[in-house]
Formats: sequence, C-alpha cells, structure tokens
Amino acid sequence: MRKSWIVLALALGCAASASAMEVTLKDAANLRLQVYGYVKADLSYDTQGTAPKNDFTFYVLPETAGEKDAQTRLAARESRFGLNLFGPDTESWKTTGKIELDFYGGGNPNSYNPRIRLAYVDLARASGFSARFGQDWDTFCEVAPRINNFATLADVGLLGLRRPQARVTQEVKFSDNTKLVLKAAVAQTVGEDLDGGGFDDGADADHPTVQWNVALHQKLWTEKAARISFAGHYGQETVDAVDSNKVVTATDVADYDTWSVQGSLFLPLTKCLAVQGNVWNGVNLDTYYGGIGQGVNVALDEEIEAVGGFVQLLYDPTDKLSFGLGYSVDDPEDEDLSVGMRSKNDLIWLYGAYKITPAVSAIAEYSQMTTEYLEKADATNDRIQVSMKYVF
Repeated sequence: MRKSWIVLALALGCAASASAMEVTLKDAANLRLQVYGYVKADLSYDTQGTAPKNDFTFYVLPETAGEKDAQTRLAARESRFGLNLFGPDTESWKTTGKIELDFYGGGNPNSYNPRIRLAYVDLARASGFSARFGQDWDTFCEVAPRINNFATLADVGLLGLRRPQARVTQEVKFSDNTKLVLKAAVAQTVGEDLDGGGFDDGADADHPTVQWNVALHQKLWTEKAARISFAGHYGQETVDAVDSNKVVTATDVADYDTWSVQGSLFLPLTKCLAVQGNVWNGVNLDTYYGGIGQGVNVALDEEIEAVGGFVQLLYDPTDKLSFGLGYSVDDPEDEDLSVGMRSKNDLIWLYGAYKITPAVSAIAEYSQMTTEYLEKADATNDRIQVSMKYVF
C-alpha cells in the first residue's frame, strides 16, 4: 500500500502536464487514476453592479439614485482540479468514479477555499445499463452553453446545479447512428428555510425529488450526433409553523411544489457550425437557478412560476478558433410577484477563444444583461471578460 500512496503523490505533483495523466496502482487491484483540470485567470469589467457581488453574474442590481456603479475584478478561483477513477472491473461490472474541486468555497479574493463539485461512483454493464451514486449534475441537464461567465446562465435562462442523487441510466442502441438514453434519479431537494425554523425545507419533505431525461442521439449529415431530449423534475418543500422566537410550534403545515418540464436540442449543421438550446417551464425553481432566484413569494403564499431558455450558435472555423453567439431569458409570472421583485432577466453574449498552444487558450466575451423589476426601473449591465485558461 505504501507504494500506491507514493505513486498517487507523484501523480498529484505532476498535475500541471499538458494532457491528462493516468497512473495504475497495481497494489490497489489495478485501480487507475487520471488527473485533470485547468488553471484559469479572469479579468472582468461590469458597467453596473450585479448579484451575487462576485466575479460572476446572476442578475443586475438596481441603480442607486439613477447612477451606475462600475466594477472591475481579477480572479483565479474558477481553476479546477479533478480525479477520474477507473476499476477494478469484473466480468459483469465496469467501475468508474470522479472527484472534482474548484475554489468557490469562500475565503478572500487572494485566499480561496476549495469546495467539492462532483463526487460519485458509477457501475456499468455491457448491456448499456449503469447506476451512479453521489453528487453529479442534475439528471435533466442535457446541453451546456459555451460561455466564459462562471455562472453559466444561472438565473438567466438555464436550469440545473450539482446535487446528491442516485441515478440509473439505460442506453438502447438501435444502430451505429442511433441510440436512446433513458435516465431517472432521486435527488436531494436542496431547498431554503422559508419558515425560519433553522432547517432546510427541502430535506423536511417526505420524499426526495424525482428527475428524468429521455434523449435521442442521432447522426444526421455530420460526424457529430444530434441530440434532442425531454426532461424535468418534481419535488416538494415542506414548512413548519414557527413563532417569533424561531421555535417550531407545529410541523409539516404546508407543502410547496417544485417542478419543471424541459426540452433541449443540439443540432450540428456542418462540420464547423452547430446550434443548441433549451426551453423550460416550471414553478419554485430558485434552487435550480430559475425564476431569477425567486422560488416562493411568502407574502402571497404562492409558488412563483417561470418560463425561460437559451439558444446559441456555435462556430469552430479551425482547430484553434471557436465562437459562440447566444441569447437567454428567464421570465417569472408577474401575477406571482410583489412590487419590486425581479420580473424578467435576459442576456445576449458573444464568445471567442483562440488556442495559443494545445493546452493554453485566450478567451474573450462581451455580454449585455438587462434585469426588469416589477413596477420599478430596469437595470442593465455591459460586461467584458477576458481569460487565460491552461487545461491539463
């Protein structure tokens, strides 16, 4: 075992190589490790303050006395480190796993704290069946926008986050060019503390959230397969009766539903050109980054319904150059809101990246986000973000 740990330490110490490193630990029943990640340095300029007052943007904050508040930030906390694990396998099961970290766990701008992003084990059979246990992206996530802003359209058009879950997947292959991928999961209902009782209302529910995804993968006129999916989720948050001293006086007095239905598409048009997008409708979506971060209107005792989505054109003219032009929107139902709440949030962005070396890319992005407030003035932010990214 001592040799295994020495080899692991050497693998971690060499993590800055330009390609993922694999190490076989013979003393650990042929367990293989693959080190991966990236170092990313960002410089961003915003013409108006945004939430959550960090180096990424969810929505635009209202102006103060009609005056904008420009902000400039430098950061490296999106840098990422991960381990892919392989084996040991048997005749019946293929074993894989993943552990991934970034540095958004808090701390000062020059002293970041790590946090866990992904951590799961996956067991797969040759029949196309697999089971995954741990923390992964929401099962309904199918397409990801090409964007430099770390928020990745949170609160402005794309639902989803990473959360603990147990998932089963079955791939049904019809031909070399066509397959159907069926996924179902039970996931932690990460909620809020709406009643003020000091307990997560999602965990207080009688059952976890159910998520699903049905996706068709089909090669059409390019080597890349087109994908179309129907997905969604359903869960509940349960609240207690709490007095002014935050003491629970009665349990499970009300339930608030959370659900979504979604459609996603990835369509390659040529070798260099593709279009992708996602549309959704649902209620009580704040912890899924929908409804512009608003799930339940406590004043009206009403779940907030919202619709949204994004569409993006992708263009990769060479192996070194890549571009993206996109639009996204999150639009809560006005009848579910009170005056001053966020009533619409939309974003248009232009992305460009150039590979200086096979491992290092320069990235530039311009975006304009406009957040509307019910019966209040809109707020607009123009953002420029430039980055250097070293992938290993």
